[in-house]
Amino acid sequence: MKNGAAAREILPIVTQEVFRTECYRCHKPELTCICTHLPLVHNRTEVIVLQHPRERLHPIGTARFARLGLERSAVHVAWNAGDQEAQPPDWLEPGTGLLYPSAQARDLQSLPAHEHPSRLLVLDGTWHTAHTLYRDKLWLHGLPHYRLAPEQPGRYRLRREPRHDYVSTIEAIVEALGILEPETPGLQELLRAFDAMIDLQIDLASERKGDKRTRKRRRPKGMRRIPHALIEGYSHLVVVYGESARPASGDAREFVYLVAEALGSGARFACLSRPSSGMPEAEHMQHMGLTHADFAQAVSPAELCERWAAFLAQCGDAPRLASWNQRTVDLLVRATGRAHSPVALKGAYRAVHGTDALSLEEAIVQRGLVLSSNGFLGRAGRRLAGAVAVSQMLHAQARAAQEGRVNV
Repeated sequence: MKNGAAAREILPIVTQEVFRTECYRCHKPELTCICTHLPLVHNRTEVIVLQHPRERLHPIGTARFARLGLERSAVHVAWNAGDQEAQPPDWLEPGTGLLYPSAQARDLQSLPAHEHPSRLLVLDGTWHTAHTLYRDKLWLHGLPHYRLAPEQPGRYRLRREPRHDYVSTIEAIVEALGILEPETPGLQELLRAFDAMIDLQIDLASERKGDKRTRKRRRPKGMRRIPHALIEGYSHLVVVYGESARPASGDAREFVYLVAEALGSGARFACLSRPSSGMPEAEHMQHMGLTHADFAQAVSPAELCERWAAFLAQCGDAPRLASWNQRTVDLLVRATGRAHSPVALKGAYRAVHGTDALSLEEAIVQRGLVLSSNGFLGRAGRRLAGAVAVSQMLHAQARAAQEGRVNV
């Protein structure tokens, strides 16, 4: 469904701190970061969002709630949104239905369970841009169409909707999943996180309304793209990396090996775990640089979580996780049930140094970083050392820029 109306916004979007820094997970300023509000919903029906490029980094866009809050979800940006396309993309799988209120759409609520789609495709944009996506992507017309009949008006109080029964992307997704899998817990928590974002934006707008004083001091130019946690909060960072395996049954991934290093104290954590579904295949083990002999003292997934909680408790009052990719933190959220607002090192690095480094290994080579030995096994040891080196580099560059010695 669409992410609000084509009409003008009715409230200013105010997200300015003294030093505005961005969360590279939800792509919102840290002041309005939504990560700690989001649950992880274990949905059965996969949700695919086809997003108009104008919505990709919109400050109050709601597709991010689906991407971060639904275990089975994906967001695909329609970069060539204005081009007509008859051929469906490679990622489109059989059993996908389109949630779009066309003339031929069937009411999702009235369908028997055996006619429910196994995957749901949702368009994300204003009502105007979503309509142009539907008009130009001709392959959408061949999908089964479904519609909703919301009984309550939309909760998106920052944008006017063309009609009272039009809702935002995340509202449409939650309502659809509530019909398709009403037994799934956590869906209403997604809406509460959405409400929290709206409330915070309105509160900030009210605080700033009529305040015409001069703008607050900005960071030196080179520091503006480096998260606050990598500068003043550096001593609270815990850099983490995890190897995982997916069971043959297709169930959720589980940790095989979790490693971490606290940048303030230098404390380190390492734990091998035997997944409940069995050990990875030999080819995967070789890829991770591990052997079956390494798992002689491996623990259960539950004990890994207990040891991890004990390690974090030793890392100070407010440890902040940092990882090169988001997957490790997402797995930790799923395994422990504890929400995090992490520092995404890949996003921070690429924001400062450009998008030419596609991997951690490329970033290490580009910057000539020297990795310290941490004594951990296989690929996990190397990647954790690389993520620590990137953290140290960004921290040092930010400090140098703060002192006016260099431009990052």
